[in-house]
Amino acid sequence: MTTNYNFKQLACLLCLLLLAGLLRAQDNPFEAAGQANYAGRFVGPDAALRLKLDAGKWVGALTFKGEFYDLQSENKDGKLVGTFGKDASGFIATCDGDELTFTAGTLVIKFQRQKLPKFSGVWGSPKVEMEFESTGDKFTGKIRFNGKEFSFAAAENGGDLEGFFKNGEKSVPFNVANEPRGLIFQSGTFAERIQRTVKAQVNSLGMKFVPVPGTEVLFCIWDVRVQDYRAYAEANRGVDEGWKNPGFDQGDTHPVVNVNWNDAKAFCEWLSKKEGKTYRLPTDAEWSVAVGLPSEAGSTPSEKNGKIENVYPWGTQWPPPSGAGNYADAAYKIKAPTATIIDGYDDGYAYTSPVGSFAANKYGLYDMGGNVGQWCEDWYDGDQKYRVLRGAPWSYHIPDLLLSSLRRSGTPDCRYGSCIGFRVVLAGGFAP
Repeated sequence: MTTNYNFKQLACLLCLLLLAGLLRAQDNPFEAAGQANYAGRFVGPDAALRLKLDAGKWVGALTFKGEFYDLQSENKDGKLVGTFGKDASGFIATCDGDELTFTAGTLVIKFQRQKLPKFSGVWGSPKVEMEFESTGDKFTGKIRFNGKEFSFAAAENGGDLEGFFKNGEKSVPFNVANEPRGLIFQSGTFAERIQRTVKAQVNSLGMKFVPVPGTEVLFCIWDVRVQDYRAYAEANRGVDEGWKNPGFDQGDTHPVVNVNWNDAKAFCEWLSKKEGKTYRLPTDAEWSVAVGLPSEAGSTPSEKNGKIENVYPWGTQWPPPSGAGNYADAAYKIKAPTATIIDGYDDGYAYTSPVGSFAANKYGLYDMGGNVGQWCEDWYDGDQKYRVLRGAPWSYHIPDLLLSSLRRSGTPDCRYGSCIGFRVVLAGGFAP
């Protein structure tokens, strides 16, 4: 059965939601009065916090190092002063925009506000699907659940999305909890994690892009190929021709090499204009997610370099299993007898290999380890002299240099030879 709201019903329902207090942060009366907005969800190191206003008091829950604590407090001169846990331990919280500081004795936790994503298109799971038709301060659309379709109306409340959908004459409440582990759709006893439904995209060069959960971009499944870069070079005068002479034979589907960071950026700018979309290099953080790393400590790529030990694109064992990727191997030794290789490893390629020659990772990305190193957007450190390089190329054999967390660096204008290429991402590439 399909039930649709008419305009009058939706207007009435939105009024009810507003009266129920489902207001966005900018409608919060405390902000209007010049006070900090504490409503919402906040995340910090090993911690999460949710706060909402209830009968004049700020109540909520704190999760810290796996332990859960209820809390309640009052706003005193712009600060929250209250207690948490069974022992009623005291705390003070201060909020400055999206930053919240929680202090309890010697414990100080810095939180950042966790905002709802920009809802559009379709979000869901195998069991429930939400299609957003209108967005902004208030949201409307369709919910498909248990083989039926219902109209919904919702608004943000305390960092979550809350609303109702119509089931016959009954209005059924639901919410989408914006938890650190992801978005959780909840209605009654039903709860299911949902995520944006994104379709793979292929551009006019035949480059395929797929979503990587945990990022807001689509990754090209392989490095930029010789044929892709040739199209760019033929369309633009003055492109350096070093890519044509890597020192060994390459086919059209091999990754382009002998390119510097500036070359890679120029390719992205050309491709963006050609396709009418935004292509760029991945950030260091996006690359880490795409290779499968957990959260890394450090504020710059330099500080994160090699900090997660014994984790490689293929797993944790050494040496790499057969078919793990294109690294320094027996085939390379034949071409370069003095080269040092991974003992007992033979991937069949002395130099670069065609993209997609080895198994893709769990996100469908090829050569996140092996084949060529890849330029990223970021500066390597605060000195802003060097750009980040990720991924071990075909000539590497030392375990530490094959780590997923390895960073290298290079000046933007230097071409480092036949080991360095790049991969691009499509920003804002979510299917409508």
